[in-house]
Amino acid sequence: MKIAFLGEDPHFRSALVETEDAYKRSGLNVGNHAFWNAVDSHIIGEREYLNNWGFNPSYIRDNFDIIVIPASNFLHPDRDLGALADKLQKTKLPLLVIGIGAQAPATGSKIALKEGTERFISVLKEQAVHITCRGNYTAEVLHSYGVKQVTALGCPSNLTNLNKNLGATIEKKLISVLQGEIFEPSILLNVDTHRKKFYAQYKKLIELVCQNSFSVVCQNPLEIVKAARGVDYDKSCPHMQFQEKLWKNLYTPGKFEQFVTDKFITFFGANPWMEYSKKFDLSIGTRLHGNMLAFQSCVPSVFLSHDSRTSELVDIMKLPNCNIKDLEFTSIEEIYEKLNFSGVDYDTNRKFLAKKYVEIIESTGLTVAKALKEFSDEC
Repeated sequence: MKIAFLGEDPHFRSALVETEDAYKRSGLNVGNHAFWNAVDSHIIGEREYLNNWGFNPSYIRDNFDIIVIPASNFLHPDRDLGALADKLQKTKLPLLVIGIGAQAPATGSKIALKEGTERFISVLKEQAVHITCRGNYTAEVLHSYGVKQVTALGCPSNLTNLNKNLGATIEKKLISVLQGEIFEPSILLNVDTHRKKFYAQYKKLIELVCQNSFSVVCQNPLEIVKAARGVDYDKSCPHMQFQEKLWKNLYTPGKFEQFVTDKFITFFGANPWMEYSKKFDLSIGTRLHGNMLAFQSCVPSVFLSHDSRTSELVDIMKLPNCNIKDLEFTSIEEIYEKLNFSGVDYDTNRKFLAKKYVEIIESTGLTVAKALKEFSDEC
């Protein structure tokens, strides 16, 4: 089958691309590379990558057999997916949607979607062979629109590293880090520090890690990504002014640009991101995909949930997590008491999710990668 893949080629040569272009190709959030890379590795077959949804429906209809859509929080109150809905409808092709999520302040909240996004859901109802979603909350939202071909499986990035004992290995490392067996562990912060509503919580988190070696991964917005890439530091930008305030006690006055150069980093691909993550003892933050890439690199990770999209994901995948509102710790070690993480439970659950995932992919006529098929067959 010929696949139209709705996303960027996970292996595009970002080093040769201007930051604004690379950022656009990343869907305005570099975290998208986590699930694009995963889905791309899970499915075998000839494909073309449809970057930024800028495709010609007639061309897709005439040249491909199926559209694979690795999705994020598409069902967002502020998003209007009407243009995408129109294009998908015109292709008349079957759709396989993987990892779609609804975003609300908390699971159980009512969500009001724009008309274009409701039309997008109608297209899914008619053309999607199957839809995997982030969790039960998203499944309930889709069911409320009459979409029945839905299975809650979490994020496909959970199946990046197919080590069958990944959870057990992570738990052992997590105990070593969070119970003080490693002196001053190095910490990777996967946080959306531009979100002002978390200012107090982030200040608390910074207090916990500032005595340690640490780096900050920046996923968006563009101005912070540019600064993290070292190509443009705009001190007049409100985002950067907020960053100066947030990190105030950690740099010499007038030297914030140097602090950014030393501490901020960004990635336009999952593989270099994972490679960089490996050198840290702990990853922590609100960014699920950043933490997930560290976790899949066998780095102990603490997922700070803060809304429906993060809560349902950490729940269904049984990841080590606590709510950001509980961030009242006086030491890194205290975090461990909140996590209640079982590596064995994670491993068992992941194999269960993998088996269902493989069955869904194969039901479309697509071919599953050998490594994932073998992993799922162990259930």
